[in-house]
Amino acid sequence: MIRRGFWLAAGFGLGVAAASQVRRAAGTPPARLADRVRRDVAGAVTEGRREMQAREARLRRVLAAPHEQRGTDDPGQ
Repeated sequence: MIRRGFWLAAGFGLGVAAASQVRRAAGTPPARLADRVRRDVAGAVTEGRREMQAREARLRRVLAAPHEQRGTDDPGQ
């Protein structure tokens, strides 16, 4: 039981130390860091939606063509 407690405390200490290092390396206060992360995630979601719409348009164009006219760009192959 003492062994488990030791490793639990060691893991917790390492986690706290790693979090402080990351916070120090970021060089920004947590509020600004949260704003930056929020902006990055929103940008990634917007870009993902744009790519998804482009992919769906390609699929519709290719799948709307008759089977004989589908080329090598057929995403279904």
